Amino acid sequence: MFPCCDDFSASIDGLIQHLKFEEETLVFFHQLSRMCNDDSDISSLVRTHLDEVVKPSKISSKEFTYKHSIVSLYGYLENFIEKLSDEFATKINDALLPVKALPESIRNNHLEISMRYLTKVLRNSNHQNNDKREREKEVVSNLNSFLQETEGYKLNSEAYAVHSANFRYQLIQSHFSQLGVNHIADRALGFENVVNLLAIRQQQEATTEKSILTGWLEFELAQLAQLRNEIAHGAFEGSIETIELIIERAEFIKEFGLALAIILHRSFDAILFKGRNRAVIGKPDQVFPKLGCLGFKGVALQNDEIKNTVKVGDEVFAANSGSVVSGIVKSLNLDMQIVDKVEFPNERDFSMKVDFEVSNSMTNREISISKF
Repeated sequence: MFPCCDDFSASIDGLIQHLKFEEETLVFFHQLSRMCNDDSDISSLVRTHLDEVVKPSKISSKEFTYKHSIVSLYGYLENFIEKLSDEFATKINDALLPVKALPESIRNNHLEISMRYLTKVLRNSNHQNNDKREREKEVVSNLNSFLQETEGYKLNSEAYAVHSANFRYQLIQSHFSQLGVNHIADRALGFENVVNLLAIRQQQEATTEKSILTGWLEFELAQLAQLRNEIAHGAFEGSIETIELIIERAEFIKEFGLALAIILHRSFDAILFKGRNRAVIGKPDQVFPKLGCLGFKGVALQNDEIKNTVKVGDEVFAANSGSVVSGIVKSLNLDMQIVDKVEFPNERDFSMKVDFEVSNSMTNREISISKF
């Protein structure tokens, strides 16, 4: 999907693991102290450690753990959204699509976004003047290639990571709309795991009522950003959540972030599908989900029929009226023989192994390949 997804998941999983360790450590000391009820040296040592170290530091330790968790969680989410934006734009660069095939918002806003990014670069006091000049040249060169619609143009991908405020509900929506992906936070509420974890956070039963879900999501994201700001500026005076509640928050943020990534991946597939010249193979006659294969029966050829060729490594699409999935042809089989390419239409049966998930419903999707 996107390289940053693994780092994001690992960071939150690591935080959750640490929180569980903190909780288990405290429970361990209490259980150990109850077992040390004799007058031995070890029992005395355990009771002394519990009374003089563990108990006195209990409140301060909880406060530190809570503050660290909130700041880390918001940081993980912010960093993840920035990287998603950059990687999404980079994938568009790598796809070599015509500028006219890009979403309107990218075509209309790339100049403004690039100039805003350039201003940030020039004001960055951490960079040397030589570095700033080189970066300025690169940004301007990329911008010029895009405006001239030259082959091999480059979007200033890093510019799409720039933002001027904390990521709350509305900013997440508008941030990704710059890349042609609209209502992304709303669409994340279409994921069952996100809704279930959001309901747990609100201590409510899961619902399908959009207005309620939107309100919950707005509150959850705003609260995280507000808590982060208060803690970072030394102004936090609220109550400390239990480790269990912090873990619930962390699990929700993880699922919400990964839902954003899935939506972006699907959106990229749709952009790619619309922007490519394609040759249509047709709907599969058979699918083999466990093998990741699509099968096509041989058809009688017409004299005036134009033939195309599908090769191992080709870009392949599976589309219906509602969505599109893209991937790569990993292998081909013609009449039970492994081959490197297949002409189609073909009088003989052939199949292709693809690198995306194949389901039984894919017999309803039209399969096509890119023509370069």
